[in-house]
Amino acid sequence: MSMELPLAAGKWDPATYARPHLDLEAWLGGDVSSGELCATIAAHCPGLHPQAVSVLVIGDNHRFAGSSLQPRFPVERLERDEVKGAFFLGVDEDVALVAVHLQSQREEEWNDLRRQGLLLADTDRQLLAVGAGLAAWHRRARFCAVCGAATQIRFAGWQRQCGGCQHVEYPRIDPSVIVAIFDSKDRLLLAHNTMWRPGYASLVAGFMEIGESPEQAVVRETFEEVGLRIGRVEYVASQPWPFPRSLMLGFKAYLEPDQPAAPVVDEVEIDWARFYSRAEYRQAVQSGEVEMPNPISIARAMIEQWLAQA
Repeated sequence: MSMELPLAAGKWDPATYARPHLDLEAWLGGDVSSGELCATIAAHCPGLHPQAVSVLVIGDNHRFAGSSLQPRFPVERLERDEVKGAFFLGVDEDVALVAVHLQSQREEEWNDLRRQGLLLADTDRQLLAVGAGLAAWHRRARFCAVCGAATQIRFAGWQRQCGGCQHVEYPRIDPSVIVAIFDSKDRLLLAHNTMWRPGYASLVAGFMEIGESPEQAVVRETFEEVGLRIGRVEYVASQPWPFPRSLMLGFKAYLEPDQPAAPVVDEVEIDWARFYSRAEYRQAVQSGEVEMPNPISIARAMIEQWLAQA
């Protein structure tokens, strides 16, 4: 099924073969020039010939600096003493791109990727999401899970290695399912998580468990959260959601035949859920009773696709 997903529409070359050979600390310190960095990338990635390096500046909590028109900066504009980490993202046309994680002291002065990201160009939006996900992982992986010693950034931000036992860790990705549940009348189930602001409602979602297929996760999560039995499951699309490190696998699901469409919420994670027709949902959104999911989320895309089918 074709679906436009804001965090899965970027087009760039990750230039993975260059990662072991790039010393971003030396580049940030001025010991390696941007020209030398570009030459190293070209030497290890046939067909790529970057001519310049641009920086995407990210902060904590999926924030970014700059504007929706220009989130890329020359390295000369960085406050280098505030850099917490640098991660090589790849090459876009003839520009090498590096995400630089800065301490964002005043978060209100930064842009929020989840709220303002839709204004960005497709590639910039996804690259900033990659940088935000890497920053979150590095913040949580400073110590070795095997021996507890401190770890260091390696492979231009794509690995951490223990200084004690030399164990290597890679960025974690947590697969999750998100499901548009329909009853026999083609009504869509919306649910409210107890941690969300009042009125904000979305699709049922949850993390996959070890040894579980995505389809099995859809069936389990649906019954756990809203007490409904699923008869048929269809894959829709996937989207990275690095806030901090999820991969959202989108599905459609249909209730078992003859099952009453009466959600029974767990009252722990979900405190209310109900089925909406398209007209009912539009009215609820228009009146302010219900708030739609984030514009860059796969949930929003799946809901808008359902609305457009009327």
